[in-house]
Amino acid sequence: MASLGRVRTDRQARDTGVLRQFALLFIVALALLVARDAGPVREAAGAVTTALVPFERALAGVGSGVSAFTESISEIQRLRADNASLRERLGALTVENVRLREQAVTAQQQARLATVASTLPYQSVTAPVIARDPSGVLQTVLIGAGREQGIQTGNVVVSERGVVGRVSEVGATYSKVLLVTDPASTVSAIVQGSRATGIVRGQYGDTLVMEWILQTEQVAIGDVVITAGLAVGEDLRSFYPKGLVLGTVVDLDRADNAAYKRAIVLPGVDLRRLEHVLVLKTS
Repeated sequence: MASLGRVRTDRQARDTGVLRQFALLFIVALALLVARDAGPVREAAGAVTTALVPFERALAGVGSGVSAFTESISEIQRLRADNASLRERLGALTVENVRLREQAVTAQQQARLATVASTLPYQSVTAPVIARDPSGVLQTVLIGAGREQGIQTGNVVVSERGVVGRVSEVGATYSKVLLVTDPASTVSAIVQGSRATGIVRGQYGDTLVMEWILQTEQVAIGDVVITAGLAVGEDLRSFYPKGLVLGTVVDLDRADNAAYKRAIVLPGVDLRRLEHVLVLKTS
């Protein structure tokens, strides 16, 4: 019973302390409410506010800096995304521009070949050059037209600038062209101005040689050499029709003790830059 009495006494004491603290806080709050317009209270409040202003400004500055930093990060990310998008568009436009330019070049080349074809009394096929020996050792090229396009062995191949060679091998969709510069190539030829005749042979390199020109014939540097349309040796006919450009005389080799002279001829066609050709169905 004594323990129970002590517990009740302690509880009552705690309750009484809580009531006192509450009453004290209530009185202080009531006093501040009543005295809030008093001069000393206003001055104290103003002093506290003045003391807190620098801290508030500092906090505001920190907040503005954090906000600006966040916005800067967002702007950088947006600019990176825009830059990547612009790069992608630029790449696509570059590819499209290259494609259109190549189409334009191809169209121009084919138009020039069509003009040449219209002046020749032969059926013809336009074909792209699909392979060549970059070293120039093999004097042949492959073109993208063959038996399916009606091409036969012996057909003459030309460009808008002159003779390229003749077809030496035919596949279903491709043909091999023996270039006029190959040492195995021989063509009967005429110097266009003086009508001097001779045989044009290929040689290793990018030039031709015109042989069997009589010493009495007038041949000069700059003269144009064309096909004569005559058979060579025991051939019954020439592979090449008359009047096709072979090239231009760039040098003369005179031999005083010989009945003949020869001329070095630069081909009219730049065979290293050949892209499209015209195959004449001469067979």
